[in-house]
Amino acid sequence: MIFASIVSRQSFFQSIAVSFVGTSIVPPADVESTSNNESKNSLQLVPNTVENGQNKFHLHSNAINAPQSSLPLENKMELASYLVRKYVDEYLKEDPAMAGSLLRLAFHDAATREERTERNNAGYFTGGPNGSIQYELLWNENRGISRPLEVVQKIQYQVNEDLKNHYKLSLVDCIALAGAQAVQSAGGPVIAIKMGRNDVAKADPKEKRNILQKETSRSLVDTTLPSPGLDSDGLRLYFGALGLSEEEFVSLCGAHDLGRHVTLLNMPKECLKNLTRQCLEEAPVLMPFISENPDQFSNIYFEKLLKWYDREVSIGEVAFIPTDVDLVVDEGLRSFVERFARDEDRFFDKFTDAYVKLVDVGTKSRGKY
Repeated sequence: MIFASIVSRQSFFQSIAVSFVGTSIVPPADVESTSNNESKNSLQLVPNTVENGQNKFHLHSNAINAPQSSLPLENKMELASYLVRKYVDEYLKEDPAMAGSLLRLAFHDAATREERTERNNAGYFTGGPNGSIQYELLWNENRGISRPLEVVQKIQYQVNEDLKNHYKLSLVDCIALAGAQAVQSAGGPVIAIKMGRNDVAKADPKEKRNILQKETSRSLVDTTLPSPGLDSDGLRLYFGALGLSEEEFVSLCGAHDLGRHVTLLNMPKECLKNLTRQCLEEAPVLMPFISENPDQFSNIYFEKLLKWYDREVSIGEVAFIPTDVDLVVDEGLRSFVERFARDEDRFFDKFTDAYVKLVDVGTKSRGKY
């Protein structure tokens, strides 16, 4: 249903592009320069105000039609980031349920990173944020990823059309920016990230080279994307290998506040008889992890986890998976759940740190946008 609507949204993106050219990118003649000494060919994103807890930006440019050589690379990256975020924000106004999927897409593209440093350059580095997700759609862990990927590819194409004389935006930069903006659009923190990642032309390794495990069978970490059946020790091993602290990876799990499950509701009869991968990809109804405000990014996920732990949830109120309940069954991790349930600002800060650690790999920009 959503997938079909994405394919037919060319006019939607064209209308947004027209609005950029008419107002945001090319300011009216009476808009003054941000500085009397500003170069005629400068290009800036200037934070104007904070509205509803979110930074609002106004684009000042006297050079959108200037030759490519006249714009510094950092300015081109800044402009590309602005456009991606604007397109994502406009898209989510029409389809707010896509926010969680865009965030999941960014995580699944970035979290495949595996590295090991050894003497004599004998180490290795594979995966990470590199756009390889487009070649990994058949992985079981990536069911449903084609929908948000289609959205991001449309946005990438439109931004590159807008800026074809200035800058070429990579798919991986577009994915990372879309995930960050999805959080902000849903009421979460403003997450500024670096730019300049390069796309690869093949899938990342699915199996880990360095298999990790503690005493329990469910702690086995042998794939580059995490198994939903990992226990708390497995979560520590998996996210620790990505450089995340316990508090950071618990905060990252808070993204399930925007998450949804595939369900059999309203499935076509032929799918109920033979539940194929295509049926799962195009499931007409998705069940949220948290039934209350599923398109709003907040700390309610942690409140619901504690309520589940105290056996106080109602039927249909939550739909957790094993890695969710690990966070409250494990006493050490539960302390972070309790902290985030009390302090949403702390959750937002740690989630921002974790997201940046995941996606700011292989970047070239000096600034964050």
